[in-house]
Amino acid sequence: MLAACAPAHPAPPANLIRFSIAADPQTLDPLFIHPDAASVEQQLARLMFEPFLDFDARGNAVPALLAEIPTDRNGGVSADGRTIVFRLRHGVRWSDGVPVTSRDILFTLHAILDPRNPVRSHEGYELIDRATARGDDTVVLHLRHAWAPAVATYFSYGVVPQAVLPAHLLAGAGPLAQSPFGAAPVGDGPFRLLWWHRGEGLRYAPNVRYWQGAPQVGLDVRIAPDPSTNLVMLQSAQLDWNLIAPSQLTTLRGNDRLWFLRAPSAVVAGLAFNTARAPFDDPTMRRAVAMSIDRAAISRKITLGYYPVANSIQPPFSWAYDPSIRQPAYDPAGADRLFSAAGWHRDPAGILQKNGRAFEVLYVQFPESNTGVRVAAAVQAALRERGISVEVKSISNAQLFMPRTGALATGRFDVAYVPWTMGPDPDDSAVLACDGTSNYMRWCDPAVTALESAALVHTDKSARRGLYRRIASIAAREVPILYLFDADYTYAYVRGLQRFDPGPFVPTWNAWMWRRAKGAGALVRTNTAE
Repeated sequence: MLAACAPAHPAPPANLIRFSIAADPQTLDPLFIHPDAASVEQQLARLMFEPFLDFDARGNAVPALLAEIPTDRNGGVSADGRTIVFRLRHGVRWSDGVPVTSRDILFTLHAILDPRNPVRSHEGYELIDRATARGDDTVVLHLRHAWAPAVATYFSYGVVPQAVLPAHLLAGAGPLAQSPFGAAPVGDGPFRLLWWHRGEGLRYAPNVRYWQGAPQVGLDVRIAPDPSTNLVMLQSAQLDWNLIAPSQLTTLRGNDRLWFLRAPSAVVAGLAFNTARAPFDDPTMRRAVAMSIDRAAISRKITLGYYPVANSIQPPFSWAYDPSIRQPAYDPAGADRLFSAAGWHRDPAGILQKNGRAFEVLYVQFPESNTGVRVAAAVQAALRERGISVEVKSISNAQLFMPRTGALATGRFDVAYVPWTMGPDPDDSAVLACDGTSNYMRWCDPAVTALESAALVHTDKSARRGLYRRIASIAAREVPILYLFDADYTYAYVRGLQRFDPGPFVPTWNAWMWRRAKGAGALVRTNTAE
């Protein structure tokens, strides 16, 4: 009888917010963040470290560690764009009580450029030819030439790093890659690490010295790569919030414990064609395959329309987004004509062949994405209709995106499902330039690379917008990537969770504001004006 009277779910801890991440982090040191589709280490870095600039739920830049955003108007950026003055916020301390100063900035900068530290990408830091301190609260960077993304990227939301490191703990300790700091870091952000149980989870406590005030709750972060496991954990009240796939929304809508929030993200998902392998080295074949896939149907059936069809790498909220750009439309008959013109013909069994060779495709995707798994099945079926055999290989998120040894880095695929996370600046050279670190397609168009270089040295926004329009037009025509959709993410969260407002780059940007209270409100809300 007592058991029958018990609540369906135990009451959540009042001083703890619980959520999950898609993989066990490899490190907690923001200098060595590993890019992946779920931005696992980026999410965790924001819990313990302050970036120079943060970006709110609408993608607007707000100063975090900086007292103000450097501009030409306030004297923070010189007329030629080569000198940038960063003024630190007063009163910021590391969690051990030591003040954050210009010494920490200079130390971190030297660590980034130290060849003994295997930083995967310097993301413009190599352009700095001189860095000086003006007292404890000001750092001046002099660049070899103007670099448009500098203010939004340095010590903020570039590939690496995303934060400043404590010089008083690390200076003189040798290469950071050999330091235990990555397993037990000391930060200047809202939380401090209590423990990290590999493969299971992490626990954070409020940083009582945080400059915006100590958070009201601690954090319990679970490691759950399987989307189905996350769904069960939400349903059984083991999580307070989680990103959900559109297909899971129908399952959860009847749960009166949950609210749902739609938020724009910087993620643009697409199919990367390996242009180093035949027949995807031929743009005609890439266009034919693109015309074989009904992207509108994928958006409608798999994402329930929550993820609109994309045609470029720029997310819709970017100032460089151009809605006039269009990739090849779904046209099966047109695709067949292109295949035939390229010498591919169907045998009596309906299989595309050329010179006795069947058209076979190795397609790789990661199982942690419920949407990605369903996309793979849809693409496999669509290409089968055109006589193309598709082998789908599932590789874990961490392994797929592993630098140097992962399937994307080594080129062991023909087609890959990839969600690219764009930064606050529209710079897309990492994806589309010949030497781009995320150019998994191995596509090299000298004209595009030249345009990318020009866009990075221009400081005029209208000029840069025109350059990115030209880049997007070439990419749409040559199709090294068939863009599928822009991800407008849906989050499920318990009704008692307040001030949960995920941003387009990381959902943890305002974690210090989260709190638990009894709340009431609409079942579905959005953090954008729709």
